[in-house]
Amino acid sequence: MKEIYSTYVIKVMLLLLLFFMATALVAQNRISPCSKQDYELYAPILKELYNPLASQQYIVVDGESEKYALQVIKGTIFSEPTYTLAYKDLKGNKKEITDSLCQLKIASLLRYVVFSSTPFVRKHLGVNLKTSFFFDLQDGAEYSSHKENIGRGSLIDILEISCNAVKNNKPEIIRQLFPKIDSLTQHFKSFELEDSWKVSTSENDSYSLPCVQLSTHYHDFNICFQRPKLTSSELHNKYENLTQTVAKWLFLNSNILDFTETIYINVYRDKPDKNKRFSYSYGHYYINVAEDELTEENLISLFKLYLLK
Repeated sequence: MKEIYSTYVIKVMLLLLLFFMATALVAQNRISPCSKQDYELYAPILKELYNPLASQQYIVVDGESEKYALQVIKGTIFSEPTYTLAYKDLKGNKKEITDSLCQLKIASLLRYVVFSSTPFVRKHLGVNLKTSFFFDLQDGAEYSSHKENIGRGSLIDILEISCNAVKNNKPEIIRQLFPKIDSLTQHFKSFELEDSWKVSTSENDSYSLPCVQLSTHYHDFNICFQRPKLTSSELHNKYENLTQTVAKWLFLNSNILDFTETIYINVYRDKPDKNKRFSYSYGHYYINVAEDELTEENLISLFKLYLLK
């Protein structure tokens, strides 16, 4: 009886050990911030493939016979806007496609991959890991996994297909991926810090009229009350939840709040003329409404009509 019990205990301990090993392996497949050790290890490759002028980048440094990069090129503030996706490898091969929508989709995906990287130090287990770096300006993240564990429709799979599309000058292939890219981007956006949705209130003059402005997401989303009847604190209490809700919806369902564009919902006492509902100027979107139209359903309908064409 004692021998049977000892055998049972050993089996349980082995199962627990296997469980913890599997857990460690799965954890490593998560995206983590770039480590100083890996920066140093792959410095020669990064020196050749990292582009300091690119806003976002995906660089494969291990696990493939070829090393290569997919770069989002936007130009500088002193140059004309560009909409380029560039492919480059260590053999000197370079390919580019110019497609503003493809560029925007890939840029947003890479931005939120980096933003959502988890703050733990990854330890390598095993060999033959495919290792990739992601960059958003100077912020970086990395990912390592066994190649056979990279599934269809996964982040790495989508980026690999995009690399080949740029390499072969076929932006239509990236366009076919838009639903999957949007789904992945939305997943990484779900890690956005709750603090970014705090609503601040300010008073100023707009069009020479007194205005109370509710702002959220780093002042990228604003509801501006023109000549309001309520005080700023009353407006904040009444519309704080609505401001957060519709801003989050727009953030998750579009790329408009991903970079430097700004939304202004101008609220008037009277319903605006139909022809003056919407305008756009230099990265600023303006939607004009009456206060009795300030509902989640109405605002989302206006977003779909004017912003998600």
